[in-house]
Amino acid sequence: MLDLGGQLIPVKSTEGGAAVGVVVGSPADASPFREKHLAGVHYEPISIATSFGSARPLFEWIGTAWQGTLVQKSGAVIRVGANGRPVSRREFVKAVLAETTIPKLDSASNNPADVTVRLAPELTRDVTPPTTLPPAGPAPGASLSSNFRLNIDGLDCTKVSKIDSFTVKQHLPGEASDNATEANLLEFPNLRIELATVSAESWRTWFRTFVIDGNSSTANEKTGTLSFLSPNLTTVLATITFHNLGIFRLENAPADTSAEVMRVVAELYCERMELAIG
Repeated sequence: MLDLGGQLIPVKSTEGGAAVGVVVGSPADASPFREKHLAGVHYEPISIATSFGSARPLFEWIGTAWQGTLVQKSGAVIRVGANGRPVSRREFVKAVLAETTIPKLDSASNNPADVTVRLAPELTRDVTPPTTLPPAGPAPGASLSSNFRLNIDGLDCTKVSKIDSFTVKQHLPGEASDNATEANLLEFPNLRIELATVSAESWRTWFRTFVIDGNSSTANEKTGTLSFLSPNLTTVLATITFHNLGIFRLENAPADTSAEVMRVVAELYCERMELAIG
């Protein structure tokens, strides 16, 4: 369970959040040995996995973070035994969203499509769990990696079969970085999309115009949406909107003698993403 601001949310799994002493060594000198000591404490990130079919408060927090607003939240992760009784409670204070990983999507797979969120807490503490828990929201529903729909302006997306996993990252204040100016900036990743060759003509046209002919201004970038669907494919659980998409690579997929359909792989950059819960 995830306790977020007093609201109890069932999730698939949680891990991390341990308090760990930071070990440092003394400067090298004439001695063959180096002294070591502790220099403070570090609180490890907390990873939470869940599906789009549940945990609305968590995904609303993600949506806010993707808009560039760094919101701190406090709460707890609770492990529950088979008898329904809580066995541990790890509280976190002033956590921010550091990463959100969208799973790989594959139209031929029945694997669960669990979103993984990494929280960076200011501190954590293990406390005695309560003897019972108040009623929680509904358990996470089934969310499969095949239940998705991609739309990109002007492109034939009807034969898209795979979208690789991607991670949105938040550069946090004080985080080690090659560029100090990246602190507080969101990093939206590239997309890798696989589709059938028979539906790739509109993609090839865009690639020729955008890359080969050099018409790659903002006016030639595209907008798209990725929808996550319920098991019966009738309800939209969540939608990611992609802004300022630009294609930079298009080639045949690696040869697969077992595949019945020839495929191509497109790689696109994306300047900004927005998440909305259905």
